[in-house]
Amino acid sequence: MLTDREKQIIDLLDRGVKSPTALAEQLGITQSGATQALQKLEKKGVLSRMKVGRNVFYKRLNEEPAKAVEREEDLTLIRESYNALSQVWSHVLRLDLTQTELSKVREARNLLEEILVKRTKE
Repeated sequence: MLTDREKQIIDLLDRGVKSPTALAEQLGITQSGATQALQKLEKKGVLSRMKVGRNVFYKRLNEEPAKAVEREEDLTLIRESYNALSQVWSHVLRLDLTQTELSKVREARNLLEEILVKRTKE
């Protein structure tokens, strides 16, 4: 979900403000703060970044913000699940399990890893 400030930033981008410097002036914040806000929106999949020489410009993606946020939440959950399963895997290796049981745990971990890699590339 987008915060009120993020919605305000997107509205300014829709009106033509494209650089962190211009955004900072419009919002009355530091350039560093504007850059961080834009990077956060880029990470959420709402904006894309384009570098021209030493200048960086942002533009809104055509994707609906809700879908971008939902996808980021999905990726976060998959990452957390993969990390948890990796920790479980380390512990499971110390247990006296059958080869079949070990194979099933390994398959689950590998499947989560494949999903994470695939979704990250989308």
